Amino acid sequence: MRLYKNCRIITMDDRLPNASIMVTKGGKIIYIGEEHECPVDYKQNSEIVDLKGNIVIPGFWESHLHLVDGMRSLWELNLRDCTGFEDFKSKLLKYADKLVREEWVIGHGWDESRIFGGKFPDRYLLDNICSTRPIILIRMDGHSLCANTMAIEAMKLDKLEQSSEVPYGSNNKPAGMFYEGTANMIVDKVVERLPDSYIQKLTLKAQELFVKNGITSINDICTSYGRYFDIYRKLQKEGKLKIRIVSSPNGINSKSVEEFDMRIGEETDSLKIGPSKYFLDGSFGSRTALLYEDYSDDCGNTGLQLIDKDDLKSIIMDNEVINKPVNIHAIGDKAVGTILECIEAARLDNQRDIRTRIEHVQIVKPEDIDRFSKLDITASFQPVFLYEVELTNARLGEERIKDVYRFRSFIDKGINVVFNSDWPYGGGELPSKPDKSKYIGFEPLLGIHGACCKNMNLKELVTPIQALKCYTANAAYANYREKELGKLAKGYFADFIVISKDISSVNPEEIIKTEVIMTVINGETVYAK
Repeated sequence: MRLYKNCRIITMDDRLPNASIMVTKGGKIIYIGEEHECPVDYKQNSEIVDLKGNIVIPGFWESHLHLVDGMRSLWELNLRDCTGFEDFKSKLLKYADKLVREEWVIGHGWDESRIFGGKFPDRYLLDNICSTRPIILIRMDGHSLCANTMAIEAMKLDKLEQSSEVPYGSNNKPAGMFYEGTANMIVDKVVERLPDSYIQKLTLKAQELFVKNGITSINDICTSYGRYFDIYRKLQKEGKLKIRIVSSPNGINSKSVEEFDMRIGEETDSLKIGPSKYFLDGSFGSRTALLYEDYSDDCGNTGLQLIDKDDLKSIIMDNEVINKPVNIHAIGDKAVGTILECIEAARLDNQRDIRTRIEHVQIVKPEDIDRFSKLDITASFQPVFLYEVELTNARLGEERIKDVYRFRSFIDKGINVVFNSDWPYGGGELPSKPDKSKYIGFEPLLGIHGACCKNMNLKELVTPIQALKCYTANAAYANYREKELGKLAKGYFADFIVISKDISSVNPEEIIKTEVIMTVINGETVYAK
């Protein structure tokens, strides 16, 4: 047994909101409450851990990120902090010089407003920098990419027909920018080249970052590849992977769904298979999010609808019949409204426990918030996108800002809301931590700070406790684990963190200066500052 004392515990359990002592055994909480009420034998027979007056909260559940893609964005050519075209060019060439001859340049995180004067690049711009090895550069939102001629020819992308996803240049060939499904297809081909040993290293390095920032559970929201699940399982069997992972297939990719269905028997308390993920639209950054009205900076463009409405109804119906939820990506207001219409048409009854999620909901019509409540749909938001102020204003204009990032409105309606990051995608210019290093984008404390302080739609700011619930209890509920995770209560798994500030009572601006001191998963200390 282990007894944690000299602390304030914020339990997220309405039956006992606060406590001062907690006892764990066998990975579970066996007592939580006040010290004077704690059984004597627990006090006498436990290892005592003095937390020195710090704050204990449930471990953060990061309910929407891309584990391997996130680490690749840090380990491969990272373009997020480029200050201009010359800086971009220099970083690309230096990175290419370090590679062996046959390796491709794979870059992540470019922002056209910071590097390319607000315009998307093309193959010829990349050719002029480096034409002797294939180059693929993925935009910061993950919904588009640019390839040079050598990469286009190597992948036979010049055989693709012209479309909204494959724009052509003046020479009647692909211009080099690729969007949405085609961009995903290209990324899949790149991933096929990556060895399992590389994925293992990325996974363990990601875990180091996660536990250092208090994350104990994640939704690897659209893993696509069954072999990733196998790698996670292997690492957990070896005792190397401690975090809890819910890994989900790409629903529109039948091979991905089949690969995950074959692995259902391999699930454990720490590794689950989540709902299939579908994409109805794209993103603000690539101007492919589906809107009712034109983009303010692109007259005539209302974005892309990636799944036919009747097909989406069938997808939802097929899953509803077997009591399975789905996760559907929808950033634009028309995308959100379309999904809700399809769920209404497919819903057999509202008595069954089907916890479908709509991801992002970056702009929504007021009347659709009530439909979330009526249909019992979880709204999944990314507070880190609040740092994209200039982008949001440019794409939508001032008049539509009242409909963006409606966090408080959803919470006030009693809708299950989860906060997360979509790392490594999106985020804008991020602030620094107390140790002067920069936030990367996935950190829950960054998200809580953003939700409490940074919303450009001021009436939608939330309280720290509301934000914390979105990273703990609400996320556990969305994953059907509200009876064992997301709260600190007797019988629950001992997944918790120790932090340096009481984020429920400090000035919300101080949240960003809070440090994670300790992370415990299943009763085991996996990080200590």
